[in-house]
Amino acid sequence: MNSVSERQAQADQLAEALRTLRRRTGMSGKDFASRLGWHSSRVSRLERGRQTPTKADLRAWATTCSASRSEFDELTVLLRKVQAVHRDWRRRLQRGQTAIQADYNQLVAGAQVVRHFETAWIPGLLQTAEYARRVFREQAELHDLDVHDEDAAVTVRLARQRHLYNPAKQFEFLLAEPVLRWRTCPGDVLRGQLGGLTEAAGLPNVRIGILPLDRALRTTPQNAFQIYDRVTVVETFAGETYYDDATSAAYLRIMERLWADAMTGDDFVRVIQDAAAALH
Repeated sequence: MNSVSERQAQADQLAEALRTLRRRTGMSGKDFASRLGWHSSRVSRLERGRQTPTKADLRAWATTCSASRSEFDELTVLLRKVQAVHRDWRRRLQRGQTAIQADYNQLVAGAQVVRHFETAWIPGLLQTAEYARRVFREQAELHDLDVHDEDAAVTVRLARQRHLYNPAKQFEFLLAEPVLRWRTCPGDVLRGQLGGLTEAAGLPNVRIGILPLDRALRTTPQNAFQIYDRVTVVETFAGETYYDDATSAAYLRIMERLWADAMTGDDFVRVIQDAAAALH
């Protein structure tokens, strides 16, 4: 089960628990919504797992259903599972890296707005084949993988770049300046990758910027993250954690704060050119 389907499975479990409690009251969904002072469609969305409830929603639901304390606590535990799904790399990488890239392709395909803040690598959506291959080779070595599917993983990762040309989608890429300067790959590979960034900046539905090293920052860039509409993914050496709702909204606010100090347009191009000129 991938992280996307795991999140949905948790949401379905919570929805079923809510539906069971409501049916126990004998009230229809419409009458139950009226009792809560909600629109009936809200009850329907919660019972189908199409909307994640807040803790206040759970409390109101439990109270209206005369649920016990233990039943309310169970709902709270289920909510926490929906809001944060963690997958460690050891388990995720047992069958190689290609399946993980397919999961991210699914996230991009299903999102209207995709946002990346990166502190180490060029975002996968903007990587050249040579750069991506270098990334996957490092991961294979780092995690001592038995499966070496780097070439297949590159193919799957590059396949999602077609979404960059879909005018119905919006993309934001904010990079900390060290991303341009880390010598994580040969100079010619990095030079080609930097050129690809300037090309991406010309796409009408792409916003791209650099968080510079030589400018005072109002918000410290503590870690990289990705936001797919309302779902945030945070990757570390150990694994990846998926967040929804309140935590994801917090990351969105952080993203906007970081953008306030970003260099874009001609300033962005200048930083890219300086980074390329520094390569030997």
